This record gives sequence, structure tokens and C-alpha cells, in this order.
Amino acid sequence: MQNTSRSQPESRAPQPLAGRTRRKIVRALVRAESRSKEAGPPRLGSLLPGIGTAIALVTDPTEVQRAGHEALGDVFTISLLGLPLTFVGGTDAAERFVDAGEELNLVDAYRRLAGRILGEDLFVEIKPEVLRALSGASVRRQSGPLADFTARFLRARLTGGEVDALALANDLVLHMACRFVCGDTISEPLCDDLARQFHIFESELNLTGFFLPIETPAAKRRKQARERILSIFTDAVRRVAAEGGADPEGYLHAVIKSALGDEPTAATPEQLRTAALAVMGAVMGAHTNTAMSLAVSLSELLEHPRVLAAVLEEQSRVLHPGQALDLGALCRMPALLRSINESLRLHGNGGLWRLSRSPVELGGHVIPAGSLIGMSMGFVNGDPSVYRDPARYQPDRYCDMKTDAFQSPPVKERQFGSFGLGRHLCPGRALAYTMVGVALTVLLRDFRIEVLRRPRAWFDLLMGGMARPVGQLRIRVTPVTETQ
Repeated sequence: MQNTSRSQPESRAPQPLAGRTRRKIVRALVRAESRSKEAGPPRLGSLLPGIGTAIALVTDPTEVQRAGHEALGDVFTISLLGLPLTFVGGTDAAERFVDAGEELNLVDAYRRLAGRILGEDLFVEIKPEVLRALSGASVRRQSGPLADFTARFLRARLTGGEVDALALANDLVLHMACRFVCGDTISEPLCDDLARQFHIFESELNLTGFFLPIETPAAKRRKQARERILSIFTDAVRRVAAEGGADPEGYLHAVIKSALGDEPTAATPEQLRTAALAVMGAVMGAHTNTAMSLAVSLSELLEHPRVLAAVLEEQSRVLHPGQALDLGALCRMPALLRSINESLRLHGNGGLWRLSRSPVELGGHVIPAGSLIGMSMGFVNGDPSVYRDPARYQPDRYCDMKTDAFQSPPVKERQFGSFGLGRHLCPGRALAYTMVGVALTVLLRDFRIEVLRRPRAWFDLLMGGMARPVGQLRIRVTPVTETQ
């Protein structure tokens, strides 16, 4: 029997920290400072020198960018605890920014922003032969087994009762990411350990930790978690290099071949660590924002019964008896994919950053080499010229738009920023859609779900990719039996 889930009446999606209040706080804090073109872009300052702009960026980075462009034009600079950030908007400047080559580098930018707290060695260029293991064809090949694993995992873990949906999303996506990257090389108990360690490693990424030269207690916990994660992955690399195993066409073997060379059993400790870092980076990239994407997509579906009903009806048509759940099946479920895209659009509020390797001209200003340049995902995803009533959760808006196989506006048209823009599209995009789509489909197919408590709001993060919840998301799950 088709599953049903109970929720509250349909309403406007909860916005990160009450939109009007956030806008008022930002507008009260920031102010334009005059500056000539010869001295670089104009600067957006604050009535509270030193901390005002940081507070504004924490409160709402998207609104800060809007306020800056309104006051200062297409390009402006703001200081975040002494670190200058240049924001870009407007058609010409944005197109030049998005279409730029290696003179504006993504890896360099995130190494500068997060290297101190996460480790600079985690941010490296991925070699083409390793990237192929993240391709759409590779994801399609592994999507069926990944879906089977997900169904077994959830059936074993969810036997009924009240569940912390945020913790569930964290653990499930970590297991799925490890399964894709490492095959069955890492046991479930070790994956549970990794889920705990990644939660520590990826949490509390606050402004103090990023930019002040002090080691906070959170930073110490993060360092310990990082070493534990690397230890687990190093053991996995060493074992597979010596004994074989895992998917010979998968990511782990691609990393081993690339990092350890033709004699993997003779690898040095440095080579093993390099390979383990590549594995850690892939799992982290597949986990941190994907887990939050799953949580917010489930939350939004349960809050909007009409959309949920359409997704469930579509699911029952596509997944007829004998039809496997895989990437091909997901691409025949546009209502599901549109609901995921709308959740990503509303809650994807991180920064799209580049570091200038040489001086670059944008909007009539010359930006010096070594500058951090970017725009907010929320600024792209909330553009009212593209999205009518952009604050509203409305998956059907994509019916009338030109979309790709995942039902999102093509990134080359600079309309949808949740997976990057232009040349720097996230290489794990197909994997992220597959993991979120598979997880949602299994949850909605195999369980009845009732919302018990929702987050009070969603908190924007300038450095992260997805907004984070304020408060809990708790659900009651009941397994669906064959007779139901």
C-alpha cells in the first residue's frame, strides 16, 4: 500500500532567522564608505568598527551582498575580522567572475578560508583520472547497490518510535558516502565511528575558529577527530593496496593507483597519508552539505502535504513491482527532484569563492592578486528576476523553466548556485542528488513519518554550503509492512 505521512497544513517555508528581522539587523549595521576606483572597489563598512560587518555576515550574508550592491554598485569589498572579501554582482561583472579561468582559483580560495581550521592538505586539485570515479556514469553504475544498502540500513536502524532526523541524516549520508567511496572496505561499526568524528570535525565552524589566531576547545576536538578519521582511512588504503578488494572501478582504487603508483604495497607513510587525505576529502565533500540537504528536503516535504502527495504518487508509478531504485529511476521522478532543488535553492546560502592568482578587472575595478572574490549562493538562488516570490517553497516553478536532468536550472545560465557556477561545478553533484533522492525515496516508501518538532529557524553560513537549523527536527517513524 502507498505510504502516507502526516504533517501540518501547507505554509510558506520557514526562512533563516525570520527574514524581516535579519534584514533590519543587517541594514542597521552596514554603511557605505567612499573610496575611489584607483584604490580598488568601494568598501562596505559598519557602525560598529571591527565586529559590525562580521555580525552582519553571520546574520545574513545574502542580505549583506544585496545591501552592498544597492549602495556601492556591482563590486564592493567588506572586511571580515580583518580579512577583505570582495563581492561581485551585476550581469557583466558576474559573468566575468563565473567564466574566469585559473586566474580565479576555487581550491586556493577554500584553502585560504578553511585551511587553518580543517588543514590545508585537505584542499588539493583532484586529478582527472580520480575525478572520473565521480562521474555521472560511475554514479549511475553504483546507484542500484547504493539504494539497496540504504534500504537495508534504514530498516535495521529504524524499528519505530521517535527519531532525531538531523542525527539520522548525518549518520545515513556518512554511511552512504563511505559506501560509494570505499565500497564495503570499512565496516558498519567503523562507519558509525566515522559519523561521530565527522560530526565533530564539521561542526562549530565559527568565525572565531576561522580567523582568530587562537586554539579554542572546539578546534582541539576537531584536530583529534581529524586524526582519528585519517587513521581509519589510512588503514583502509593500506589494506586494499595490499589485499585488493573494494570496487576495482571505484573511487578508492582510483585514489590508490594515482597516489601510490605501480607498487602500492611499497608505499611510503607519506604516500599512504596523501591517499587517505584524498579519501577523507571525498567523503567530507559527499557528506557535510548532503546530510543537511537530506534533512531540509525531508522537512520541507513533510511541511507541504500537496507536494508530498505528488511525490508519493509519482513514486508509486515509477517504482512498480520489479523496478529497481537507481539513478535512472530517480531521473523519472521529476516531482521528487524539483522538491529537492527547491529546498537547495531556499537553504543553499554559502559562498561561491575564488582566489585571484593575478590582478583581475571586475566592474571597472582592478582586484589585486591574492584577493578572495565571490558571491553568496543565496544571492543567486533568490534572484527575483529569475524566481517569482523567491522566499516561497514552490517546486512547480521548475515546470516552466529550462532544466537539466536533475530538474535544476542549468548552471551555465547562472540561475542556480547550490552546486557552484560556471567552470567550477561541484564534481560530486550527481552523487549528491543520488544520495538525497535515494534516501528520501526509501524513507517515504518504507516508513510512515510524522513530524513532532521542527527547527525554529535556519541559520545562514557564509562558509558552509547549506543553512543550519536552530532547534531540533524530530519525527516519529513507523515501518511499513507488506500488509499495510
